[in-house]
Amino acid sequence: MSTDDTGGRAPADGPRKGLPDQTLQLFSHDIRSAMSDVIGGLRLVDRSRLSPEAQIQIDRVQAAADTLAALVDGALMAAAGETLIQQDATSVALSDWLAAINGRWSGRAFAASGCFALHRHDPLPRLLRVSQVTLDRIVGNLISNALGHAEGGAVTLRLAAAQGQGLVLTVADGGPGYPPDVLDRIDLVAGPAPMDSRTGSGLGLRIVADLTRAIGGSLHLSNPSTGGAQAVLHLPEGLLDWAPAPSVPDAAPDLSGLRVLVAEDNLTNQTILRQILGGMSADAVFVADGVAALEVLDRQGFDIALIDIEMPRLSGLEVMQAVRARSDAVAFLPMVALTAYVLRDNREAIYAAGADGIIGKPISSAAEFGRAVLRYAGRPAGLPEPEDVLAGDASLGRKMDQARFEALLEVAGPDGAVELLERLHEDLSTVRAALDVAVARGDIPEIRAQTHILIALSGAVGAERLYRLVEVLNIAAKRRRSGDLAALYKPCRVELDDLLRHVEHYAAGIGLSLPPA
Repeated sequence: MSTDDTGGRAPADGPRKGLPDQTLQLFSHDIRSAMSDVIGGLRLVDRSRLSPEAQIQIDRVQAAADTLAALVDGALMAAAGETLIQQDATSVALSDWLAAINGRWSGRAFAASGCFALHRHDPLPRLLRVSQVTLDRIVGNLISNALGHAEGGAVTLRLAAAQGQGLVLTVADGGPGYPPDVLDRIDLVAGPAPMDSRTGSGLGLRIVADLTRAIGGSLHLSNPSTGGAQAVLHLPEGLLDWAPAPSVPDAAPDLSGLRVLVAEDNLTNQTILRQILGGMSADAVFVADGVAALEVLDRQGFDIALIDIEMPRLSGLEVMQAVRARSDAVAFLPMVALTAYVLRDNREAIYAAGADGIIGKPISSAAEFGRAVLRYAGRPAGLPEPEDVLAGDASLGRKMDQARFEALLEVAGPDGAVELLERLHEDLSTVRAALDVAVARGDIPEIRAQTHILIALSGAVGAERLYRLVEVLNIAAKRRRSGDLAALYKPCRVELDDLLRHVEHYAAGIGLSLPPA
């Protein structure tokens, strides 16, 4: 699942290459819709009625489908010449990721009459500061290659780490070993890797080598004297987060007392959303088309509306436009698009119609979905109330997660980091200028729009105090607390200025000159 707040992206300039925009948009929608049905259908399977063997295969397909959804997102965005910056794009919860890896590859090994074993040597870091898609591609290619060569034998993944020394992931199999030409050339930066005619593993290993370099890791391939093949992936200490887990589990939030309108015509998606929202105690009302959505809004009150874009009789965009055109309180209802349309032109059209945010299909995490619903409804869990900020009593946490900031730039690579810093500086400056004007005028819709952008940007780069302050300002705007907006913006402005100076200072350190904001 992806969420977007209008500005969490770094669009590429210039003409786009490849498919025409409209064709790419349609393909993007249809691919994501199909993925949503696959993932949603798997969620609805009653696993208690399945044999253990069938459960293993369902786990395998579920994990692979989640990975495929993320890969599709990345491929479609790249084809459109866009990069989406997401708050959690550069961190992986190691234990959760290992569970997914085990589920996916155990099933594949079982189907091939082999076995896959995961061995973790604790202690291990809690988080890895790397894109999960990148990590999935690296480790997935290594395991896939090993299973292809093991020919029904055992494949193992071992993890070991020590603070200050990094994390080592070792994939081993009992097959014939790597061909000599692969061992000779895999460390070369340029040129294609030699192909192994049995499985085409050369391309996979080239992907592994390139991605490993991109994140600052190292890869060593060998054929141990005891037989088989071994791939050792080393992730440096800078990519590891040893901080202890929060005292409160990362569980799904409590949505009790929240009235939610869901306009969705797909019955599978309705069933999934009913289960998710019901599991969080939300009071949800479901309709199957746009006309029914407007009719129920005339009769009942809601705290938030989740609206599919493609619906019969009246589209989601038309529903949003109709709601925003009203002259009563319903016009200010928080509305979030549930959609498989994720490309920039689609997002711009959705926000122009009046959406407060976008939750992308498929929904991969119920907890993340619930937190997004709370945030868009103006009730984000764990944030101080506006009164606390005004009184100076709010707990705002640390100013900056420097490790997140540096990890984002590291993942972008040297050239990408320069572009990212330039765009980040430009976007932050633009938002600051727009907020200055909007707050001075008391323009609540514009304040909401610009704070959504700043929430996405500050969260992505690790500006934690700014993120929390802007969330509070956004809440106050949603609650139409016009008299408090200027006072709440003041500390946001201070933190925003500091973030801009931080970006300028970091850029200067790598020889990039940015205009003073």
